[in-house]
Amino acid sequence: MRLPLLLVALLSSSAFAKEAMLESPDQKIKITISDQSSSPYYSISFNGKPVIAQSHLGFRFKSQAPFDEGFVISEVTHSQTDSQWQQPWGERQTVVDKHNEIAVTFNKPAPHGGTYTVRFKAFDSGVGFRYEVPKQAGFEKIEITKELTEFAIAGADKATAWWIPARGWNRYEYVYNTTALQDAALAHTPFTFKNGNGVHVSIHEAALVDYAGMVLNQRRPGTFSADLTPWSDGIAVKKHGAFNTPWRTIQIGEHAVDLVNSDIILNLNEPNKLGDVSWVKPGKYVGIWWGMHINENTWGSGEKHGATTKNTKYYMDFAAKYGFDGVLV
Repeated sequence: MRLPLLLVALLSSSAFAKEAMLESPDQKIKITISDQSSSPYYSISFNGKPVIAQSHLGFRFKSQAPFDEGFVISEVTHSQTDSQWQQPWGERQTVVDKHNEIAVTFNKPAPHGGTYTVRFKAFDSGVGFRYEVPKQAGFEKIEITKELTEFAIAGADKATAWWIPARGWNRYEYVYNTTALQDAALAHTPFTFKNGNGVHVSIHEAALVDYAGMVLNQRRPGTFSADLTPWSDGIAVKKHGAFNTPWRTIQIGEHAVDLVNSDIILNLNEPNKLGDVSWVKPGKYVGIWWGMHINENTWGSGEKHGATTKNTKYYMDFAAKYGFDGVLV
């Protein structure tokens, strides 16, 4: 009789797990949110095939118990949006915001509990999600030491990635690496890859305001964790009372151009708060300093110094000839 009893014990935690699901308007993208083993997880599929396998959600704090084990789904609400808005400039004037939305609230009873909501928006071109932490007792002062968000890449062993290393000197200025996904270590976002099914994916963030920037750390093969850039004292984020995180974005498409054409990040960023911006005139420019980043010139004085009068005149003539609006010296 021991074997049946053992099976019941092993299956009991899975049997009582709650799940919430959301699909994109075209039904190609499916998101599953669960409290498997009393911990928060999510996964994403595209055209019936996994893109993001079961991945962890949550936080660790300096002074409070973590938003991790013991949290179960307590409330789920759904909504839809189908609207348009206009940009003053950019890739296109009219932006369509059509998505399905789900807000999943996780709760753990006191004395070492808390509550928070993870809001997911499913577009035809991908997914955005963020954490929403309400005002609650014991969380008047919040110091986040780690965000537990994971991106477990399905079929990572067959994926190719395009990425640049994070937290190095001027790393945003270098050419992207093209490697096997499992060879990427600490990477800036956007982190773009093509999986074994030929699906193109890009992980990034939107509405990054008063929060630490996110880089991706491949702590185990195929699974990247959100690694927040900390303050000098090691704390990643400092808050008082209720707060929302930036959106974590996962753009998904059958072809690479689908990522370029996606408006997810535009739609998830906050609306313009400046009022009339007609006085702002976007323009293209060329810059002398790129030569330093690729080691053709030097920052300091000497024979290879880049910002000389002669070189500046050359760039000005080039900009005038080819229709650029300015030169960065």
